[in-house]
Order: sequence, then structure tokens, then C-alpha cells
Amino acid sequence: MKPGTWKLDDGPLDDRPTFLAHALAMSLRHGPGPWPDEAQELHDEPPRPPGGAPYLPSVSRDGVETHHFSPRPDPEAVAEVAETICALATAGVPDPGDLRRLHARLETVSALAIVDEVLEHLARVRPPRERVHRIGRHLAEYGTAREAVKVGLALVGATGGEPDRELLLLLGTLEEFTLYAVVALVRTQPDRQRAAYELARRVTCWGRVHAVERLKGCDDPEIKAWLLRDGFRNGVMNEYLAHLAATTGGLYEALLEPEVDNALLDGAAAILAALAEGGPAEDMSDYADGRPAMSRLADLLRVRPATLDRLANLLTIRHHLKDDPLRGRYDALAAEPRWRERVMASLADPGHPDFHHALWLADRLDLPTATELAARLEREPTDDYAWSKAVEQDPARFAGMAERLLPLAELARGPELHHGFGQDCDPDRSLESVVGGLGSVPGLGVTLIETALRNRVIRVRRQAVATLAAWPAVPGRLMDRVRQAAGVEPDEDTRREMLTLSER
Repeated sequence: MKPGTWKLDDGPLDDRPTFLAHALAMSLRHGPGPWPDEAQELHDEPPRPPGGAPYLPSVSRDGVETHHFSPRPDPEAVAEVAETICALATAGVPDPGDLRRLHARLETVSALAIVDEVLEHLARVRPPRERVHRIGRHLAEYGTAREAVKVGLALVGATGGEPDRELLLLLGTLEEFTLYAVVALVRTQPDRQRAAYELARRVTCWGRVHAVERLKGCDDPEIKAWLLRDGFRNGVMNEYLAHLAATTGGLYEALLEPEVDNALLDGAAAILAALAEGGPAEDMSDYADGRPAMSRLADLLRVRPATLDRLANLLTIRHHLKDDPLRGRYDALAAEPRWRERVMASLADPGHPDFHHALWLADRLDLPTATELAARLEREPTDDYAWSKAVEQDPARFAGMAERLLPLAELARGPELHHGFGQDCDPDRSLESVVGGLGSVPGLGVTLIETALRNRVIRVRRQAVATLAAWPAVPGRLMDRVRQAAGVEPDEDTRREMLTLSER
């Protein structure tokens, strides 16, 4: 072939839909992003484990591994993939079959485990850059396996340029690919801060974490302002980005401005609360301006309207301060009646969208809420969080309500190896919450405990055993039920606990 005529045949790599087609459809339907949760559901997601077992999507696995673990190296896969790419890039006429075989091989590996070593190999061998770029574009555009598309994006990042921007932004709006797309953007775009910023605003969970992390040290005033108001927020944990937002965004300096808008005030409170909470990233001990920023925040909160979010952040910061002299100011601030009035106003409506948030705050403020909880449970009888708080306050009253409101016959259809995750398990979790609050009141809720022993969910049955184990004596009728349950229990650990209890 003559120089410059090397070409890969356009077309899908197998008969499944491409992720690019999915991203284009979502873009037409919902705009540039963020897209709704269902748009993030990709066609090649492995089947969910049976019985409602916990499930970790690959996008979350990539996020956890990049932040907390080193991916396991796969030297054999690295060598095979790198050699195949080099062979394709140096062939006189590229074989479409080789590209399909590369795609099929990439489907079987973790891109995270191989991509850096593959790029290092290519940098040493130096196959024609434009051909490697074309291979990467082809995998990204026509790939139907997520790991293959990730490697394609990495190849584009190593060899591409400004014309790749739209492809990277489009695929990067699918959170599965954001990490690879944002790395490619900062490597290929002349305005890499703005490119990462554009993608960061399109995503909300792990994608937001990956994209915002590429804005560390940014000097763009618009981006810094966004980091303090919204950029740190994500669907994983704000703690991942709070320190970056505080330092890169200039949090303390922004709070000293004559005009602090509500979005900045609320962002600052959430950032400082995340730093106070601590967790998987830098915390308040790593933020040099932490104490003066908390002092300034207290001044601002004192003269601004009470909201649930402001109260939650205030209480978190107050807890962090402990013996610090600044604690007194936060104690006085939290004691102001307006906060309690705001909490109780949200609890007064049993259908209020912030009912759970207000209930959590009421618990932290030691406010009695039995009346409000009764109204809530009459309206939402499978609200497991409300049941847990209700039984804490008045076990006898709410055990009786549970017997009346919960579908006990349906909840006692027999044990399964079910783990209780999913919205269809709301009644099971409600039963678990009620039974879990009966350990301190021996003899109460016998019917509920009998139902729990025959529930389909493993942890509900184990909660029934734990509650009975907390009683000083178990009535003979209930002990008979425990022995009967042990005889049909499919989970080995639960059966062992039942037998231990029955021998007491």
C-alpha cells in the first residue's frame, strides 16, 4: 500500500450495539448531561447475583481500585494486547479479523489492570502514532465490550489531539468511561482544565470524582467558583473531593468576601462538614485554613435562615470540634430554637420529601417524634428507617402498629438464601427494623419474631435470633419455633445460631 492509505474498515466489531450509539441516543434525548440513572445502565452489565446479594458495578470497582488498591497486574494480557496493537499498526494491510480478535481479547481483561503497561510498551516500541490512534478510535467508536472501549479511549489519549474532543466528551458522559475519557482529554486538549471541567459537569458519581480530581491546582476563576458551590458534590462521598475543592477553590478566601451567596455558603458548610467527617481522603487535619474557615462559617450561619442541610453540617462540624474553644460557638448556634422549629415543620407532614432527613436530625437533637412517626407509618407502612426510630421510642406502641400494618402472612412464607437488597424487600427490612428494637423488651412482639423466623431474608431471620438471644429467658413456644426454623434453615451460619440458641 502507498503511504497514507492504511485504513481500518468502518463497522461494528460484533453484532451487539455500540456504546457510542447508546451515548448518541442519550445525548439526543437528554442533552449534554448529566443523564438520568437509567442512561448509565449498559448492555453488557453482568447479571445480578441471585437472592438480592450485594452487587458492585464495574464503574464502582474501578473507582475503589484507583483510590484504595493497586490493580493486579496481568503481564500475559499486557504482552498479548500490546503485541496485537503493534502488529495491526505495522501491517501493510490491516486484517479486520485481527481487530475483532483484539476486541474479543480485551473483553476478557480489566482495562485498569493492563492499560498503563500497554501504553508504556507502545511508547518504547513506537509503532506509527497515527495508526495506533486509528485503532483507538475504532475501538472507542465501534466497541461493544466496555473494557475494549476503555482501552480504545486510552489509546486516543496517548496519540490523539483536539479533534477527538467531542468523542471523548460524549463517551465520557457515560460514567463507566469517564476516568479514561478525562485522562484522554487532559492529554490531548490545549485547554485541558476547561475540557475536564466540561466533562465534570456532565457526570455525578464516580465520574465526577475522576473528572474533578483532574482540576487540582486549577487557576480558572469560573471553575474555582464551581468547585466551591457544586463541583465537590458527588454520588459516592463528598469526602473524596472536599479537600481539593477547599484548597483549589480557595474556600477561606471566598468566605471572607463581602458578599457570600447562599450557594457558596451551603457549599462551604458541606465541604467543611465532609472534612470534619473524615474518611477516604484528606480531612480537616490536612486543611491549614480549617479552623478560621469554621469560625467564619459560624458567623455566617448565625444570620442566615435555618435549613435542614445547614443544620446537618453544623452538627457534624460541632461534633468534630469536641474540646476546641470554637465548640462553644457551635453549641450556642445549634441551641437556637429556629433549627428545631425547622426540623419539626418537616416532620409535621408525613409525606414531606425531607422526612427522613428531618428524622435523622431530630434524633441528633434528642427531639421526641413518636406522634410524627405514627402518622408517617400509617401513610408509609414499609418505611424501615421510620420503624427503627419508632421502636426505639415506644416499643410496645409500635410493635402493635407493626402487627397491624405489615403484611405478616406474606413475610412468613419460608426461608430462602435471599440477602434483602432491592425495593421489593422494603416490607422485609421493616420487619427487621421492628424486631431489632425488641431485644430490650423481653416477651414483646412474639408474633413479629415468629414471622421473622420464617422470613425469606437471611438477615431478618438472624435478627430474630439475636433479639431472642438478648432476652434473659425465651418462652417455650418461641423456642419451639426456633427449633422448627433450624430444621429448614438453608443458611449454615443462621442454622448454627438457631441451634445454639435452642440449646441455651
